[in-house]
Amino acid sequence: MPRVFNRILTFKIEGEIYDQSTKAEDIIKNYSWHYKDYSDGGDKLFIVAEHKDHRGRITKITKMPSIQKTKKPDTEYFVI
Repeated sequence: MPRVFNRILTFKIEGEIYDQSTKAEDIIKNYSWHYKDYSDGGDKLFIVAEHKDHRGRITKITKMPSIQKTKKPDTEYFVI
């Protein structure tokens, strides 16, 4: 079995707002984020973001180069 690790990734998000009273944070908070792994043994994974808010939308997401450690420590042994 593998060792376990935890990290924080950072993304730059670009989008569109369709009215004057909405803020970018309102649009981002209305998304539901899900992780999809189809367990096909491949090297692909998917992060799915869904929303039903008509005030705006995310148009582009770019992963930033920084990777941060979390407070939860990595395992130093293999999990069985």
